[in-house]
Amino acid sequence: MSGQARIDGLKFAREGGRLHGEIAVAALPRLEDVVSERSGVIVYTLAGSMNDQSKPVLDVAVEGALALTCQRCLERLDYDLRRRSRFVLVSSADALPDVGAEDPASETMAVDAVSDVADVVEQEVLLALPIAPMHAAGGCRANSEPSPEPTPSPFAVLGKLKKRAAGCRGEHD
Repeated sequence: MSGQARIDGLKFAREGGRLHGEIAVAALPRLEDVVSERSGVIVYTLAGSMNDQSKPVLDVAVEGALALTCQRCLERLDYDLRRRSRFVLVSSADALPDVGAEDPASETMAVDAVSDVADVVEQEVLLALPIAPMHAAGGCRANSEPSPEPTPSPFAVLGKLKKRAAGCRGEHD
């Protein structure tokens, strides 16, 4: 699917719309600096409905496999992406509630922010990614290779220099 799909969020929710597709990782420009390879696809599902309070809702699910860079060993890290979100749609940004008044099981979003399907998918992918991706404990090359001889502490070297200097002063006094 191309990144050009657009929906009318209110109509989509009221009519119980459902949209399922794929977007190439390479077609999501904000992922360029985050992934180590731009291959693969993101599979998404958007489902519209009305909630118990008769408010329009958009459920978004994204899944895929992304190649990230482990922040410990700087090698490839295969990341299984799975994220599900629920958005209660409001007519404009002015109608957004205070953060404390929101339902913790959903987010409130202005309806115009969900019109571009690729943008919604890209935002969900970005929110699902770890801040500092790392291999699982024991699975990282940085932790599995024996380290070379331990480097001496700079304070130990300084201590030796101080002893040597003190010994030199004692000979001249």
